[in-house]
Amino acid sequence: MVEITEHGAYSLISIKIEEIDFVKTPKFTESMTGHLDQKGYPNIILDLDNLYYIDSTGLSSLINISRRIRDNNNEMVVVCSSTKILQLFDIAKVGVFFKIFDSVENAENYLASREKP
Repeated sequence: MVEITEHGAYSLISIKIEEIDFVKTPKFTESMTGHLDQKGYPNIILDLDNLYYIDSTGLSSLINISRRIRDNNNEMVVVCSSTKILQLFDIAKVGVFFKIFDSVENAENYLASREKP
C-alpha cells in the first residue's frame, strides 16, 4: 500500500495503490499512523503520483495526518501531478493543510529550505 524511504530529516512515503476510497482508507490510515507513531511524526513527503482516485474519506485522512504532523512541529508536503486529483485538491482547498508540489525534487528543496536558520 505504501513504500517508505527514510531521508534523515524527512520520510518519503510513496503511495503504491491507485485509489484511496472508503474501503481502503482505514488500512491506509493505519499504515501511515503506524509509521508516524514509530518515527515521532517527522517531516513527510507524500508521493501521490500513482494515485488516480481519492474520495472524501481519503481526503479527510490526509488532512488528519497532516494535522498530526503539524502538531509535532513538522510538515507534510504532497507530490502530485494528476490533473484530476489536483482539481479536487483545489476545490477542497487543501492547500491550507499541506503544500503541493509537482515533483519529489521540488518538495525536497522546499523542506531543505525550511531547515536553514
